[in-house]
Amino acid sequence: MSDRMHLRALTSDDDLAVSVLLDSTFGNSDMYRLAKCLRDDNAVAMERVAYENGTILGYICCARMIVPEDWWALSILAISPIYHKRGMGRELVTRGMNHAKREGAQAVVVVGDPKYFGRVGFSKLAASNLKTPFLAEHTALYPIAPGTGMSSHELIYPDAYTKFTEDQLS
Repeated sequence: MSDRMHLRALTSDDDLAVSVLLDSTFGNSDMYRLAKCLRDDNAVAMERVAYENGTILGYICCARMIVPEDWWALSILAISPIYHKRGMGRELVTRGMNHAKREGAQAVVVVGDPKYFGRVGFSKLAASNLKTPFLAEHTALYPIAPGTGMSSHELIYPDAYTKFTEDQLS
């Protein structure tokens, strides 16, 4: 990661730039709509933007899980496509997980590429006893508190996830 890139909390002034970043990263507005649903439901645990010279290059969003209530879900990770393969995503996740620890999250769950997230501390094995409504083969856990890895829980995501998936199907 460039030493000129910085990380800060999202502000309302960032809305358009984050929308453009998410649309260009994912090829549609789905992730922006998920972020908006999470905000509308007051389910956001953390939103941070990575920026350099005033330009937003990355975004990370974690939501508060309903069950277990002291866990977070890494909901959105986006890096500007022109900055892929430079370690920025890895740095965003690392710094995001450090923030989760400081804020008292007991663990963070992610549904994503197991190989990628495995390189930044998430474990499929640690998540192997979790019941999830999403793709179990793509679910990994970043255990923070002792005993969270390999624990058995039925994961209940924020309502925004359900609203978002229902919107996708309609």
